[in-house]
Amino acid sequence: MVDELGSLWDGMTLNRTYEYREERQIRAALILVSCDIPAARKICGHVSALAACHRCEKRGNYENHQHNFAGMEDMDEWFIVRDSSQHHQNAIGWRRCNSDAARTRFVKQTGVRWSELLRLSYFDSIRFLTVDQYIAYFWVLRNG
Repeated sequence: MVDELGSLWDGMTLNRTYEYREERQIRAALILVSCDIPAARKICGHVSALAACHRCEKRGNYENHQHNFAGMEDMDEWFIVRDSSQHHQNAIGWRRCNSDAARTRFVKQTGVRWSELLRLSYFDSIRFLTVDQYIAYFWVLRNG
């Protein structure tokens, strides 16, 4: 599928369509991934929602056998949008790890795994991902 998306981005020629009797050059891109949280994490190379937010720098911790995202009073300090190019570089670093143990350590440190969608030169795994309407709505309220 990623190979086909890459071909569409590079452009292809349609012999003819209903509206155009002559050849027509087209390009297409995947600009939105919308799904539930577990699927979103796997598709775009993020770790569990229990560990970190895919859009901002907020990270959770694990205390008393529970996941904890406490500390909302300092929201202005942690609501910093993740850097897509850094995410991409970390994903490449994960792919270069030579063992499962090394990859596990790497994920704990960076919160990133490799995703095949990152082969698409235009794909932004931070901006092109929406988990549900609540998060998208919150994002608009916070930044719009």
